[in-house]
Amino acid sequence: MRSLPLLVYILVVGASTAQGASPSQPAGSASVRQFGAVGDGMTDDTQAIQLALDTLRKVVIPEGVFRLTNPLRPREHQEIEIVGTLKISDANIQPLTVDATAGQPQVQVRDASGYYVGQWIIVVDEDLAIQRGGNNKVRREGGDGGMIARVEGNTLTLQHPLHKRYAVASRARVATQPSAILIANSHVRIRGSGVIDANKAGQLDFAARTMEPGNKIGEETRAGCGISVHGDPGMLTNVTIEGITVRDAVLHNICLRRAQYSAISGVTSIGAHDKNIVLLYCDSCRVQGNTALRSEFEDGIILYAGNNRCLVQGNLCADNARYGIHVGHTQSTISLAGNLCVDNAINLSIWGNNGSSVGDTSVGFNSREKLSQSGVRLLGRGNTVANLTARGHPAVNVWASGTDLALQGGSIGGDGEKPTGVGLKVQRFTLDQRGALPLRIHVSGLLFSGCQTAVVADESAEDVRFTGNRFQGNLRTIDQHRSQVRFSRNAGFATENKGAVRLESGRTSLVVPHGLDVTPQLSDISVTPVSDSGPNTRFWIRQPTATGFEIAIEGNVGSAGVEFVWSVDAGSAPVSFRAPAPVR
Repeated sequence: MRSLPLLVYILVVGASTAQGASPSQPAGSASVRQFGAVGDGMTDDTQAIQLALDTLRKVVIPEGVFRLTNPLRPREHQEIEIVGTLKISDANIQPLTVDATAGQPQVQVRDASGYYVGQWIIVVDEDLAIQRGGNNKVRREGGDGGMIARVEGNTLTLQHPLHKRYAVASRARVATQPSAILIANSHVRIRGSGVIDANKAGQLDFAARTMEPGNKIGEETRAGCGISVHGDPGMLTNVTIEGITVRDAVLHNICLRRAQYSAISGVTSIGAHDKNIVLLYCDSCRVQGNTALRSEFEDGIILYAGNNRCLVQGNLCADNARYGIHVGHTQSTISLAGNLCVDNAINLSIWGNNGSSVGDTSVGFNSREKLSQSGVRLLGRGNTVANLTARGHPAVNVWASGTDLALQGGSIGGDGEKPTGVGLKVQRFTLDQRGALPLRIHVSGLLFSGCQTAVVADESAEDVRFTGNRFQGNLRTIDQHRSQVRFSRNAGFATENKGAVRLESGRTSLVVPHGLDVTPQLSDISVTPVSDSGPNTRFWIRQPTATGFEIAIEGNVGSAGVEFVWSVDAGSAPVSFRAPAPVR
């Protein structure tokens, strides 16, 4: 590492002191080159940039490529303006020379000369479990991730004990895996037009677990990221990341963990191996106006666990291997608005509770991921989804398994000339038992068009209502219709409801409840006797209403009565359509 030229140090620190700075309250602004950073892509600039951060309030990363072997650690009330590129160095990978025992912190390597105290590393071997992800990716997960506490000869002592044993025979090895920036203080701002290159191609592709005992989320989130914001044990506040490009992390491009009143805005996050942008245990944070593209293994934007009162607005998430935007099941009051999700395996997924989605769009799908059964999943409790556009998934555009779900306004169906299989599927989501039951779902004001079947509802659905929707250009409106699904005041409602009834001996008429909540025309009703109606009898249909119709018979019915099968196609029924009130 290059040391800071003494004259430069005196000039910069002297200028800061003249502005009223103190060691505990840095002020002023300067380029990291003034502290000895070179920016040639080969020199290790970690120490020089960190010295700048330890000295000044505002630090500028100018044009150039500044190589890092460990994360930069901003101070409180600090601003970093990135104009050039911060690039994580290729991993320093060393094989273990002695088996490492679980429960102790030492590992012995062939050559420890490239490691230093405070550096973030992972310990892995080929016996770790294989993790399969999107785009047919395969990697191993479950190694130990943490920090070096001491280096003695070729022995590295880690900050925490190892969770498992690592054997030389299983190709055990140690590799550096730092983040570019690790934020552990409040009031930090990262901005600019530059780039953080996390260099996944130069890293060892293992998803390590944190070495800290008792950690609820075992995944290591302070290492292997472009930017890691990590409050521990308390919350960080007022951290903002604006405008920059973060790319190609071996784990996540940007991770917010235990952050409050913080924001990621106007960022391009691209090509993370795992998640492009992830939030964990955050409160009142914004993810706004970002572009999240081409996660190789998992997600564009994911609110993973424990988040509350967060806003995800105006983001573009495209071509990610798993979710475009996903709100996990242990969260509440998450607000989504105006996001565009295109060609992800699952474009939009809401498992949280008491949240909202307004004006979000799901278009297309990514066929490379086995989980791509639907474009949108609505699986939480107490959510409101308004003005959703969900089009172009070949199988199912929207899968609803939510409890107390309101789906209001918007458009569901095919994309251009390509019809979709099912517009809306109301069915228990059985791939994960944490999904809610499809109970008390109200669908209103939607346009269903270009579907082979507009709605599918199975026996798991309960108290599902379709009110004031429009159905047009669908081959079939509903499949597996049952008594728990109610339709009223829908335009273009073309469904076939059917059943069987018996007219008992001695009776001359029977009222059949059709359950459509619209009044069919006589020509829409088909009735066929399937048992002997006796000699000299005829029957006809009369008095159709919004709840039923009457079968009348003339003549003598035998002692066994007569059985009829019936069906109603109410596609031509004259019904009124009242547009829903706009969502404010």
